[in-house]
Amino acid sequence: MDWHRYWNIVIYRTYAELKSEVQLNYMGYVWWLLEPLLNTVLFYVILVTILEQSTTGAVSFLLVGSITWQWLNSSILSAATSIFDAGGMLKQIYLPKVILPLISILTSTWKFLFIFLLLLIWVWCTGYPPTVTYLALPLILLLQLVVILAFSLPLAAIIPYFPDARVAVDAILRSVMLVSGIFFSVDKLPTVYHFYFYLNPMAVLIEAYRAVLLNGEWPRWDLLSYVAIFSICGLVLTTWLYVRVDRSVVKAIHR
Repeated sequence: MDWHRYWNIVIYRTYAELKSEVQLNYMGYVWWLLEPLLNTVLFYVILVTILEQSTTGAVSFLLVGSITWQWLNSSILSAATSIFDAGGMLKQIYLPKVILPLISILTSTWKFLFIFLLLLIWVWCTGYPPTVTYLALPLILLLQLVVILAFSLPLAAIIPYFPDARVAVDAILRSVMLVSGIFFSVDKLPTVYHFYFYLNPMAVLIEAYRAVLLNGEWPRWDLLSYVAIFSICGLVLTTWLYVRVDRSVVKAIHR
């Protein structure tokens, strides 16, 4: 199989998707900025008004959680239906099915990197200057990308067989968001719940981002190692899944 050719298709289609959004839908990029800002306002009200927490650093604390969560949320939602939505095309030509969710994920990742750069400027301007711990950021970003791949790719292969699962994916993501530590830190939970909190890979990653960006500390390598092992195992199973369904999944679309 000519993977070099197919990778070029992924890059070209990602570029085309981004260019199309710029030309036809400027709000697509604006919404990427507005959504985490709106979530931050909502969580700020919860954090300060209802939970009566200190306002010191609250906006930066919430923005780090909201923006990094949005990368996962947007990537999964767009990638999960990518094969199903392209059913008509796939019945006419052959493409390795993994290409379609990869295009969606790379498109979301490019937009996230732009917003993440703005986040870095924000934290620098609000009293959190860069430290040597920034050396851990590329690893954390790469690890989150692996997590996204480990969750998005299997969903993209499964949804053609169970189209109604699209609704469940959105609902599950909204529920997981509330327990990922976006508007609270783990030290606010009783110690007995810490183990369960860290079973959520995004809770570990959000805490790692905050350790580096806001506290100038190294992330917890033991927790990041767990996330890495979990995600790599997920990708191995995903590879097996795509080998099994690559040819047959098209038959399940619109049947």
